[in-house]
Amino acid sequence: MSIASLMAGEYFEGFDLPGKPPVRDGIRWGYMDEITPVAGWKEIIPGDGYAHLTASAARLRKNLRNIRNGGDFLPFQTLTLGPVGSNHRISIRARNTAIPGVACVLFTYREKSKVDEIDIEITPDDTQGPITGHPTGTGGGWTDVRFNTWANARGETGESLRPRFSVGSPIIGSLGEKVSHRDDRFHLYTIEWRPESVRFFIDGIRQKVIDQVVPDNPSQIILGMRQMPWSGVPDWKGSQTMLIDWIDIEALDREGKP
Repeated sequence: MSIASLMAGEYFEGFDLPGKPPVRDGIRWGYMDEITPVAGWKEIIPGDGYAHLTASAARLRKNLRNIRNGGDFLPFQTLTLGPVGSNHRISIRARNTAIPGVACVLFTYREKSKVDEIDIEITPDDTQGPITGHPTGTGGGWTDVRFNTWANARGETGESLRPRFSVGSPIIGSLGEKVSHRDDRFHLYTIEWRPESVRFFIDGIRQKVIDQVVPDNPSQIILGMRQMPWSGVPDWKGSQTMLIDWIDIEALDREGKP
């Protein structure tokens, strides 16, 4: 299958084989290990059916001091694959996505002369959100999430790039309640990307729709975690790992059906 035909095709990776997934259906893989360096692909994908993306609390605290002193280095621990175009549903099944000190992410990204991007960014407590300091555990707490889009945007920094649309909220459950993902369970995170809109789903529940700013160029998909100024501090010791069970890319028709 050529890259051109991939733009309307389907792709699934379940991480059952050790090492870097092979080039398949026009999809190529890469990784970034700026939060916690790894020895190579088999440390991320050992062949047990999961991708392992790990953050070290000691490194996060060191980076946080740099960020608070005005540094602009915001490190990633991520997998990258693509390219993928619009009219696709992009889903990951993952566990431990609400880690204090980082934002766990699923996003599309393309940068040439302009920037296109679609984001799901998850953190237990968004310290720049409308309600901060709230409980984050399953006993009455909830997890915060940001949904963002950029389309042919220009600017000097991520915050100044325009046009941009961004909205933050708690993750919402099936009854409309605020829910926590600090529960040691796997959850499903989905972007439905069409030329006219982007729909965001978590565990099959529609969270937001953005139709004001919608990117239109084939992009890379990036999944994992990034340390952000608003993602709080690591209130834990040692390391924590985001486990990714699989990633699935499905072609959509104009009504949003596979």
